[in-house]
Amino acid sequence: MRKLNSNLVMDFISEKGNDQIEKTYIACTPLENYMCIAIAESYDNETEENSAQIAVQAVLSAFVRKPSLKHIPEYIRYANKQIFLHSTKCQLKVSLTVFVTDYTWMRYAVCGNTKLYCIYENIFTLTGRTQTIYQQLLDKDAGAEPDQSEIHNLTEYLGKSRRIKPLISRKTRLTEGSVLLFATSNLWGRLSDVEILDAYEDTKTNKEFLDTLQELLLSLQGQGQQKIGSYTAAFLSVEKVFHEDVQKEKKKKRIFIIIIIAIFILALVLCITILSVRALDRKKIKQIREYDKKAVRYADYGNYDKALEEYGYAEETVNKLNMDNWQYTSEKEELSETVSGRKFLIELIQEAGTAFTGQDYKQAEKIYKQAQQEAAFQGLDTIEDEAAAKLIETDIYIQVSQTVTLGDMYASAEEYEEALEQYQKALEFLNKVNNLEMQAEIQAKIFNVRSQQKAADQAEEEIKKAEEEAKQEKEEKKKQEKEKKKQQAADREIIQMNTLITSASKALEEGRIKRAGKLYKEVLSKYNSFSGNAEDAEKVYADITALGQAITEAKAKEEEDAEQKKLALASKYILQAKEAARNGKKDKAVQYYEKALDVYKEMDIWDERPEAVYEALEELGTGES
Repeated sequence: MRKLNSNLVMDFISEKGNDQIEKTYIACTPLENYMCIAIAESYDNETEENSAQIAVQAVLSAFVRKPSLKHIPEYIRYANKQIFLHSTKCQLKVSLTVFVTDYTWMRYAVCGNTKLYCIYENIFTLTGRTQTIYQQLLDKDAGAEPDQSEIHNLTEYLGKSRRIKPLISRKTRLTEGSVLLFATSNLWGRLSDVEILDAYEDTKTNKEFLDTLQELLLSLQGQGQQKIGSYTAAFLSVEKVFHEDVQKEKKKKRIFIIIIIAIFILALVLCITILSVRALDRKKIKQIREYDKKAVRYADYGNYDKALEEYGYAEETVNKLNMDNWQYTSEKEELSETVSGRKFLIELIQEAGTAFTGQDYKQAEKIYKQAQQEAAFQGLDTIEDEAAAKLIETDIYIQVSQTVTLGDMYASAEEYEEALEQYQKALEFLNKVNNLEMQAEIQAKIFNVRSQQKAADQAEEEIKKAEEEAKQEKEEKKKQEKEKKKQQAADREIIQMNTLITSASKALEEGRIKRAGKLYKEVLSKYNSFSGNAEDAEKVYADITALGQAITEAKAKEEEDAEQKKLALASKYILQAKEAARNGKKDKAVQYYEKALDVYKEMDIWDERPEAVYEALEELGTGES
């Protein structure tokens, strides 16, 4: 009814400018009794999705669920929550303006530096404030023009923290004949209020006005200013508003008078109620804190089902709190966010555990990383450590899965030795997690491969015998097979060289430098004798060169560690010699001292340390009869 009896016309422009992707977004959702417009601008480094679009869609989704002028703060909080949930690769940062009207009244909110103007009869009746250093400087000295670069220095934005403080307007009337202009920073920051009014005065239609603004903006780009990024502007023309029924207005006034009288009558009751509510709220807050303590304790012991149960009780109690009551508001909001955040974290841990149990290790790894970040944000060190440990275990299972898959590929290609090598690697990985069931499965694969290898060997022997009997007849066939095997050998050599490089890199990561060096020599030898495709050889050579450099650096560090170990060994021999001397075992003591001297001689050390050993030997010789 309200929508049919009013006329609000909207038009907009939106361009990505010189940005890699669109960084602004605007959308409108008109309902029967309400309309919501949201405009947003992103400032993060995300290149795959527009975080401004995420924020706007979250606002409109929350609006559709609960359309109202008074729920604007909830819309923005929900959008902020969605921005945090999508901040997986990098921290998302979004500036947002939300406008809601019931076709008679209007209300808006700003978080960041998107801006709202209201024009009536060529005069600004409303110029929205922003949450920027630029606005603070402007408020401090209204006559001065602050530095334009401070326009992008935000004091509040979505993604800054879990609790944000947007600027929220009062409920005001829509004026027929007025127009509302929504603009992102790249537009209003470059065009002055006078330029915007002049553009409005010289145009007749919404589209014409927006085109004029765009022309003005693009003309500035050729005047030495910085290249323009994404920008969006929207124009809402209020041609007709919904008018309340006169009798209904009179009825409202009578009701208002009755309410005022009732307020005086209920004042005493209200005071008593407030005191009761305060006491009840205190009791509930204390109860919620107890649930939270129990849940954290359960979580520390890994009992996530009980922890989730406690947070369920806490959430039920939070829902019973009167959030509209002015008493303990911040404490109740903080408790609500803590309970919902920690419940979400426990659900993440359980979801990751389900994925892990179902052997969906990639999904488990993704969720454990998110849980680790969430636990770090909430300061729950035990859960953070648990997620970190699970990430290590998940990584092992991923490596097991990869090596088993590679082994299966080798087995299907009848490369049995390589398949067995991959299966052995998988067993080595599994030794770190002690999964007997999976070890048994891989042992079964090894048995099958060895059986196939044995059968293949037997078949090869039979083929050789047959070939000897019909050597002349199959000479041409042997040549063809030789060429084919040569190509297969070249392919295998590439696979083997890549496998050796991977194994050497893994050995190097695990500190097995000799093993890495041996593998390096093997792959280098294979490369030197390789006669296959030059392009494949060039790719492998780059990897071999990088591996050789890494091994050289590791050996240098190993030699330094070896010298320290030898010095520690010499010190150990001296201590053992002294202990043997105290126990009267002079021969044993002499042996240990001589071992220490051998270490010093091997290291070419001739300072006070071997001198001390010689003195000790002389004392032992003096003490003998």
